[in-house]
Amino acid sequence: MDNASLFIGLALTLVCALPLFYIANKQAKNRKKVKEIFNSFSQGKYNFSTKETHYKKIYAIDKEKKAFLFVDLDKENDRANFVDLNEVSSCKVEEISAGGSSRIVMIFKAGAKEIKEIVLYDLATDRLGNAYWLENEQFARKWQTVIEDSI
Repeated sequence: MDNASLFIGLALTLVCALPLFYIANKQAKNRKKVKEIFNSFSQGKYNFSTKETHYKKIYAIDKEKKAFLFVDLDKENDRANFVDLNEVSSCKVEEISAGGSSRIVMIFKAGAKEIKEIVLYDLATDRLGNAYWLENEQFARKWQTVIEDSI
């Protein structure tokens, strides 16, 4: 085997291996980030046993101790929202359209007072546009029923 074919083989190997290495590294960083977020919010008290991931958004609930955690990894700065369901009397999902922006929001209430509002999906910051609006809405409604059952 001559040197030219050796160099071509090494170049092709690098072209194939570098993207795989990049993807594996990115996934390991995301796993570590998610683990840190869950550890910071669980504090040894909560066990978020029910978790579901949907387009870089993680929904988690602890049904025994009544806590809900929403993590959005799609932003530059990861957003994590924690709600203690013991302080909440109801949960509802709303679609809000104002100006050119549309959002899917989960609103938690205690009596007549609003406790917390979590933006689940914001069309203005979504890179894919309106493609997954219906799917995100259905997913939000599904989690609304899960949370309502836990309250």
